[in-house]
Amino acid sequence: MRTKARPPKRTIVFYSRLTIWLALLFIAGGLSFQSIQVNLITQSDVDHAFADAMAEQMAHSLSTRLQDTRRLQTAASRHPMTVRALEENDPAWKATLRQFLSGVSSLQLIRREDAMGLQSSHGYAVQELVSRTLSGADMRLEAVQRNGSLHFYWASPIRNEQNQIAGVLLAEYGSGWLSQFQSGTSQTMGQIVVNQFVDNDRSRGLEIFRIGQEVKRAGTIVTKPINDYWYLTYIPSDERPQLELMPLATPWIIVLIATFVGLFILVGMQKRDILRNQLKLLTYVRNLSRKGIDEQPVFTLALFHDLAVSMQHLINTVRPDVTDNGKANGNSRERQDIALEQPKKITTVSNAKRQALPELMVEEVEQEHPIEVAQGIFRAYDIRGIVGQDLTEDTCYWIGRALGAEVQERGFSKISLAWDGRESSPQLAAQLQRGLNDSGCHVIRLGAQPTGLLYFATHELDTPCGVVVTGSHNPSEFNGLKIVIDQHTLAQEELMALYHRIMRRDLPQGSGQSEERELAEAYLQRIEGDVQLARSMKIVIDAGNGIAGPLAEKLMAMIGLEAECLFCDVDGRFPNHHPDPSQPKNLQALQDAVKTHNADLGLAFDGDGDRVALIDNNGKIIWPDRLLMLLVDDILPRNPGRDVIYDVKSSRHLASLISRHGGRPTMWKTGHSLMKRKMQELNAVVGGEFSGHFYIQDRWYGFDDGLYTAARLLEIISQRNLPADQLFAALPEDVSTPEITIDCDDVRKFSLLQELSADSELTAGARVFSTDGLRIEFAEGWGLIRPSNTTPKLTLRFAGNNAEAIARIQQRMKQALTRHAPELKVPF
Repeated sequence: MRTKARPPKRTIVFYSRLTIWLALLFIAGGLSFQSIQVNLITQSDVDHAFADAMAEQMAHSLSTRLQDTRRLQTAASRHPMTVRALEENDPAWKATLRQFLSGVSSLQLIRREDAMGLQSSHGYAVQELVSRTLSGADMRLEAVQRNGSLHFYWASPIRNEQNQIAGVLLAEYGSGWLSQFQSGTSQTMGQIVVNQFVDNDRSRGLEIFRIGQEVKRAGTIVTKPINDYWYLTYIPSDERPQLELMPLATPWIIVLIATFVGLFILVGMQKRDILRNQLKLLTYVRNLSRKGIDEQPVFTLALFHDLAVSMQHLINTVRPDVTDNGKANGNSRERQDIALEQPKKITTVSNAKRQALPELMVEEVEQEHPIEVAQGIFRAYDIRGIVGQDLTEDTCYWIGRALGAEVQERGFSKISLAWDGRESSPQLAAQLQRGLNDSGCHVIRLGAQPTGLLYFATHELDTPCGVVVTGSHNPSEFNGLKIVIDQHTLAQEELMALYHRIMRRDLPQGSGQSEERELAEAYLQRIEGDVQLARSMKIVIDAGNGIAGPLAEKLMAMIGLEAECLFCDVDGRFPNHHPDPSQPKNLQALQDAVKTHNADLGLAFDGDGDRVALIDNNGKIIWPDRLLMLLVDDILPRNPGRDVIYDVKSSRHLASLISRHGGRPTMWKTGHSLMKRKMQELNAVVGGEFSGHFYIQDRWYGFDDGLYTAARLLEIISQRNLPADQLFAALPEDVSTPEITIDCDDVRKFSLLQELSADSELTAGARVFSTDGLRIEFAEGWGLIRPSNTTPKLTLRFAGNNAEAIARIQQRMKQALTRHAPELKVPF
């Protein structure tokens, strides 16, 4: 019994339609999601741009108001009649000034001898404001809350005919002083909050005013600095500009509709083509099976062509007597039964034909001569040793071999080479160059140049790699290497990797070439073109017979300064003093020369020129952490929110000063390699060490360069139009000691630090920082002890409110050292 099959409901177009619908679904979903996403992102950008623009406009308006008041009061305090009124206590002129200064509720002319005791009537904040003004601090505004209301005080100095500060003009402004700004601000676009913060401590802030409607659902909140201590915060309301979704989605909707139409047209064309090919196939099969006519039509779809071929093969198999043109053939074909599996071809090889594998030939090689390189010269951030003992010409050759291999492994083929003015440096550099060439690395010889020029070469020449042979600030018997690969100074494990490469003889050989390059002129022009001095000054330079002397002398002439030069001739024996400006005894000659020549300031460089120290016009040493304060004061206002790095030896006042200027302070480990790595990690704008290394990313490359730093400091000082002593007097300062060193074995100094860290008597009541060594901070000052990374010594430094505070902290440190290491000679 034959069962009739039920016809299927799916046609050949079924899967095409299904694919099309799925594609449309994904397209529609994707466009919808993207439309919402783009709308949200765009709205966020619009909100941020709107809020930023509003905050910027309001901050500018408020800042303009403050600046106008400041200019008026400055002009009032400089008026000759104000000086006379101060001396004669003339009330008539004070009345005139009150009319001149808009918004003033009270005004006082305070003589220097009458400046104390204001806290009883005005509060401690006003007393401190007047005292700072008398000491030469910059004029500033102070908001004080007293008796439940806000009072605004401006204090400006009154100078006599000798340009000395004889008193203070103290003006009190009432709450209506800012009413014009408040009334001109829109009350419907959100809220404006102005706060005054003490040392950028948000927990100690004072709200100056708050205007505008309360916001239920705040958008992007933006805070802008008005000055170092006033901040304006703008909180947008719900009425901020909103984007419409439809204008954004309209192009996509049009594209979606067009896609729908196009797909339906294509499906219709596909269905029509399938029906035509189906009719051709049916006609062909009918003619072939009934009439034996084998005339295959031309199909437009490959599927139907394949079906026609299969039907032809099937019909010929079922009716073998049917041939071309319907004629019968008398010979019947015999069906062949062909196995599906082909027999495997097996090939055997007789034992006689097998050939034995050739035996491995081992050549006896005599043991190579061992390489002797002292591990101790590979320090934390450079290679350093005593020439002829642990740092020899042979050692430099093998370091060159290892360094050349490392440079090439990192994808470079060239390295720049320079050396300082020490008597041993040319010979060590020659052996280093030979090792580099024997590794296959090409060498660009820059000659005897400062380290800053070598760093400059890694940014300006056709290779980011460089090495300089230098003992830096150490005595003449020392020498070493500072290494840069891909503009990164090698440190710690990377330097030890060179030692281990030498020990395991991973030293490929090659044949590198050498060439000479002169870069000093381009280097000096780059510095000279970057700085702009606002006035002429007379300075004194002490290069300590280091390599930076000749270029420093030439640079000062290029930027238009009159410079007296001490020990600027290069002499690797350092006959006058060690080229270490961090030690006060090495600055004595410079201090005397500044006083003798009545100079504006003095500059000292170390042996390789990557450090700088400064002496003010009175011969006082301005320690590098306070030089960093001056750089921060100049650079951060142009780079708000950027990081500033300083080492553990630096002043405790740096953190608050950096925060007040809108920066982010980070205390880090001492050492030029470590500091530069942290600078790159945080993308910091400026950094400095107490030893005199400065890292300036603003307008420069971020590496430590004494010559460039000196030029930037000179630029800032020339623009302030104040003597150096007055300029630095405005910066916070502790009483402090220079770096103190204690001889200690290289191994013992690290274990001793661990013992001191665990000493509860030493650290009781203190904040402890172990970033690099041990820094203990008390309310009255701080002390630091850390192991030197370059010499077998312990390095110490102390700072505090006064000498008595330092003595107490030193006594605590000395007692701890006596407990744990009585053999040490403690010099305090």
